[in-house]
Amino acid sequence: MGRTRPAAGGQNMSGWNNDLKLAYAIFRITLGVNIFFHGAMRLITGLDAWVTFQAEPFTGTPLPERSVHAFLTVLPFIEVFLGTFTTLGLYTRWALIGGSLMMFILVFGNLMRQDWGTVGNNMHYVLYYALMIAALRYNWFALDTRKSAGQEDAS
Repeated sequence: MGRTRPAAGGQNMSGWNNDLKLAYAIFRITLGVNIFFHGAMRLITGLDAWVTFQAEPFTGTPLPERSVHAFLTVLPFIEVFLGTFTTLGLYTRWALIGGSLMMFILVFGNLMRQDWGTVGNNMHYVLYYALMIAALRYNWFALDTRKSAGQEDAS
C-alpha cells in the first residue's frame, strides 16, 4: 500500500529528482559554455572591430557613446567570466545573478535602439537565467556542491 507507483521508464518518484538534477546540470553547463563562447570568440576574432560594429547602431540613441563603447569593451570579459563560473557550477547563484544583470543591461540597451527582435531574443536568456535561479535546489553536479560537502566533512 505504501509503495509509490513507478513513473515512465520504470522509475519511482525519487528518480524524478535525479532526472531534474541531471537536466539542471545539462542546462547549466550548456548555458555556461554558450555565454563563455559569446565572449571568447569576440576576444579571439578581434575586440576592437566587434565593438565598432556593435556600437554603430547606438548612434542617435539617448545612450552616451562613451558608455556604449565602455560597456561593449568589457562585455566579452564579463561573458567569459560568467560563462566559466556557470559551466563549472562555482558560485553558481552569483554567476546566474550576474548573468541576469548582464541581460538586463543588454535588454535596456536594445530597447533604447528600438531593436525589438534582439530584445525578444535577449528575453529568452532572461528566462533561462530566471529558471536556473528558481531551480537552484537541483544544482547537484557542480563545484559548489563539492565545496559545501568538503566543509561538512571538516566540521
